[in-house]
Amino acid sequence: MSMKNISIDKLNEQLFETIEMLKNSKCPQADEHEKIDVETAQTIANLGKVVVDGYKVKAQVLNMLSKAENPKTTRCAAETSGILLEANPKQLSE
Repeated sequence: MSMKNISIDKLNEQLFETIEMLKNSKCPQADEHEKIDVETAQTIANLGKVVVDGYKVKAQVLNMLSKAENPKTTRCAAETSGILLEANPKQLSE
């Protein structure tokens, strides 16, 4: 999966699919590929929370960058720590 395919919207799609599969687990007419057990659904939900927490950290960093006296230094620190991906000049102009 490329970075372009990763988003909160994609995560929401996956989580809603998991909910539907969990609901299908009690339906005898549902295909086995349309079902999921509670333990697996719980694991997926927990991993979703981890992803959301990561996005929250990135949002906090972006908020800090918008208020920093020296945004270039703050951005450099965020990129060095891996919180933000280094953007090339073309990405910044888009």
